[in-house]
Amino acid sequence: MSISQQSRADLQSRIREWVDQQASAGDVTELEEFALEVSQCVGQAVVEHGLSRVDPTMGYRKSSIPCDCGRKARFVNYRERTLGTIYGPVVVKRAYYHCKHCRRGHVPWDRDQGISTLMWSPMAKCLVAETIGRLTYGEGVSLLKRLLGFCIEESGSERVMDEVGGRLRGEDAELMQSYDVEQISPLVQDAPQRLYVSMDGASAHIDGAFHEVKTGVVYEGLTGTDGIDKARNMRYVAAQEPAEKFGHRLYVAAAQSGVAQASTVVVIGDGAEWIWNLSAHHYPGAIEIVDYWHACEHIHALAKDYYGEGDLNGKRWANDHCRWLKQRGPGTLLRALKRMQPKTDAQREAVARETRYFTNNHQRMQYARYRAAGLMIGSGPVEAGCKTVVGARLKRSGMRWSGRGADAVLAVRCALLSGEQNRVLRVAKAA
Repeated sequence: MSISQQSRADLQSRIREWVDQQASAGDVTELEEFALEVSQCVGQAVVEHGLSRVDPTMGYRKSSIPCDCGRKARFVNYRERTLGTIYGPVVVKRAYYHCKHCRRGHVPWDRDQGISTLMWSPMAKCLVAETIGRLTYGEGVSLLKRLLGFCIEESGSERVMDEVGGRLRGEDAELMQSYDVEQISPLVQDAPQRLYVSMDGASAHIDGAFHEVKTGVVYEGLTGTDGIDKARNMRYVAAQEPAEKFGHRLYVAAAQSGVAQASTVVVIGDGAEWIWNLSAHHYPGAIEIVDYWHACEHIHALAKDYYGEGDLNGKRWANDHCRWLKQRGPGTLLRALKRMQPKTDAQREAVARETRYFTNNHQRMQYARYRAAGLMIGSGPVEAGCKTVVGARLKRSGMRWSGRGADAVLAVRCALLSGEQNRVLRVAKAA
């Protein structure tokens, strides 16, 4: 539905006549504030008057409709209700049905239009969810009022967020339970050559304590000017849940990105065991890579434990082995570890710890081979995802979350950052 050029010209002509009679602003700022108020007033009139054209019967479906209890709900009358829209409240009269057997009421018009018990329009719910997905509740409510004249209490925005985010979570849960790649995957027009799956953990204050929020990102690799892949078409997931359940959530995102059609699948992680367990289960045959910079952190930690804090020989040893690790893989380092002669329990523990780490991840640290193939060797996208998805929204100063509130915000935020604004609107209508 759009305004034709002729209708636009006619409308503007009438508005000019009305402005000549009504507008008397002192400066541009005052005039724009007046125009915003006018746009709200016009929009409110358009919505309220146009509702009858959306469904002339306003939900009337003959004298009775089926009830969920298996009986019939009878038409009673038309009942008024105030509907919150982005242009302000409007009054609607809709057909009301009642089942005398189970004593339930039914309003078909509300259901068809995506109007829940909160009585906000789908567009209003979507607008609130998109805004609060990016800003704090206070900031979002203030900005909506400032830019659009749209007024909603913080408590109301929290209820909208819970509803929309909960619906997004529900959709994800259904896909996670099906675990059917044919059902999850879209028809991929251009199968990705290389698809990366990366996961990590962040923390947030939820239900009275700091808890880990697992975060994952799926992205395509596009060869850059240096011959190394660059990330594009990012898809994010985040949740406070056990590794096994999170693995299903991340797999859904990977399937939607075309993991079944990808020529090469690459899993990048920081070396945590749960990451490789999920990789083996969901992405058998994938190339597994330990984040290079995380491996370097292990080398520097060993140097500090073995040589001492701030020792120049230790720093030189660590820098040399980080460089050789990238050029040759972990073989040189493992041989150096065997030659070490620890004298204290702390040194022996550090050498044993890092020997296990680099031995267990030997095949995941063939960085020279990976770079020659144009593969990324760093987990920067998921580390940035932890900051963007979780940190920037859930970890601002003084923030404390309930589990439900955090889940709702994360669900909406992941959808927005993944470019799924249309999904948020669709869910807002269904919520």
